[in-house]
Amino acid sequence: MRVKECIEEKYVEMELHVCNNTMNEQVKDMVRELNELVNGVINGTDRKGDRCILKVHDIFRFYSEGQKVMAQGENGVYSVSEKLYELENKLDANQFIRISKSEIVNIRKIKKLDISMAGTIKLFLTDGTQTYTSRRNVSKLKSVLGIGKRGE
Repeated sequence: MRVKECIEEKYVEMELHVCNNTMNEQVKDMVRELNELVNGVINGTDRKGDRCILKVHDIFRFYSEGQKVMAQGENGVYSVSEKLYELENKLDANQFIRISKSEIVNIRKIKKLDISMAGTIKLFLTDGTQTYTSRRNVSKLKSVLGIGKRGE
């Protein structure tokens, strides 16, 4: 495989091209990965079994349900093929945070927090979902959200 750059004034915005003599799995995988990288999308499957492209910024949370990883979005719940640890490594750390062994939440979708319970934090998401951090992730969440800093 070759990688080539082309700098010319005719390009108003950056373009990526995947070229090959046949459409095969390698081409499909490359296009899918580039799409996810550039456009912030993840492939999912809805409850009916239809394949969908999910915009990452529309996702409220990723969580495990049985042996599946689910993505709760603005338009419903979808299963995704990635494992939670793969999503944690792939997603923007400024937008998503792991709050427990079985859940990653979109920081931008947090509406309010309840820190009155000892040892954990209850999160209220903008769609009405309520979830909890695990004890081991409380300090990480507080740090990311700037909670509990000295001088406040």
